[in-house]
Amino acid sequence: MFTIKEPNEKVIAFISTNHPQTQGLRLACWTIPFEYNGVKLMKNTLTGEIVSLTDEEFAAPEKVLELAKRRFVVPDDYDETAQYLQAVKLIRITQPESKGLKTYTILPTTACNARCVYCYEEGYPVKTMTKETADKLVDFICETRQDDEITLSWFGGEPTVCADTISRVCGELESRGVPFKSKLITNASLITKQLAQEMKRVWHLKNVQVSLDGSRRDYMARKQYINPVKHNYDTVMAAIRYMADEEIKIQLRVNFDKGNLVDMQSFIDEMEMLFGEYDNVRMYLYMLFQQQHKSDCLDVYKDYYELLLKNYDKRILKRKSGKSEFRTNYCMADNLDKSIVIDPQGAFYNCEHLPGNENSWGNVFDGVTDQNVFDELCSPSDVDKKCVGCAFLPQCTRFYRAHCPNSFDYCIEQNKMKTDFELKILAEQLLQHELSDKRK
Repeated sequence: MFTIKEPNEKVIAFISTNHPQTQGLRLACWTIPFEYNGVKLMKNTLTGEIVSLTDEEFAAPEKVLELAKRRFVVPDDYDETAQYLQAVKLIRITQPESKGLKTYTILPTTACNARCVYCYEEGYPVKTMTKETADKLVDFICETRQDDEITLSWFGGEPTVCADTISRVCGELESRGVPFKSKLITNASLITKQLAQEMKRVWHLKNVQVSLDGSRRDYMARKQYINPVKHNYDTVMAAIRYMADEEIKIQLRVNFDKGNLVDMQSFIDEMEMLFGEYDNVRMYLYMLFQQQHKSDCLDVYKDYYELLLKNYDKRILKRKSGKSEFRTNYCMADNLDKSIVIDPQGAFYNCEHLPGNENSWGNVFDGVTDQNVFDELCSPSDVDKKCVGCAFLPQCTRFYRAHCPNSFDYCIEQNKMKTDFELKILAEQLLQHELSDKRK
């Protein structure tokens, strides 16, 4: 047995104290066995560790003491859910204290120059941040921020519709000596070379996510810009290059469903040709919310992973594997002591997907206005009954509040496909190394 991906050290420290005996052992619910072309792997979704096993080890893992030590196998009566919650609690306790908010997700406007056919914000009232609200927002940030560098995440609508408001807020924070960096989610159609330079210099923009929809034909059909002559596919491609030249890290998020996945291969090839030379431009595909709730979504996911497998060596799709992460907070909704969402009128929310008066619990002018809602959102949550024993719980969300719009009925099946894809790539790489060694 040898380790392909190292485990998360913090998790290992908390779950490996008492080594189980060799009697009455079973595979942990976190353990995903995988076999491909003779390569035998196991992944532990709790620790993130991935190991390669011999035929004998794979056939009888409960007899391998090292697998028991690393919690790939556990005693028959072992409570994995309790261990997971304990790990979350202990890691949170041992994290360095940092009072104040770290991330502010800000919607300067809900207006947008596109009319994406799938937009989940359709029907939202158009709101735009006033100078008064922007100035009060700056005061709020200064009063509630942590001492270290904070992150401003600009969201919308299309946030660059109000680029002047963003510059106003960033400029004022700069003048008050607040250390900050910015992130941006945008369709990029309004970004000129001059604005890209301002984003780098004034906004301290480090990361940007550009929303795309595949091929030129699919893109223009789905974006439906108000002024397609001025704002279009070519405008966006130019904007991506402007930002890349400013050394801003760019993630191209390509929304897909059954309709546009057909032409995705040619689009991947085009993006590789246009931006493959950049170290700071990467692309990933993400299934549209509407497709996730259709009966054929798993079939579409299967086609998606087959497409990724054919293109895993493309530079534009390469993503750093990095160290194994253990998420004590899945998203902003489970992290109210460190992050907050603020809409154009200064109202507070716990999630960027939930703007609306019924979901707000305060604002920049009055602070927390509904203490009961705030306290409920900040309280620890138990694992949902349907998630107990699920192999993918550590890399998923363990809470369900306010009917999360990102909940997904086929989460287990999709996570299994995702894990199989990851392990298949590793198996292919191992086989290639083995073949290379034999040729030497």
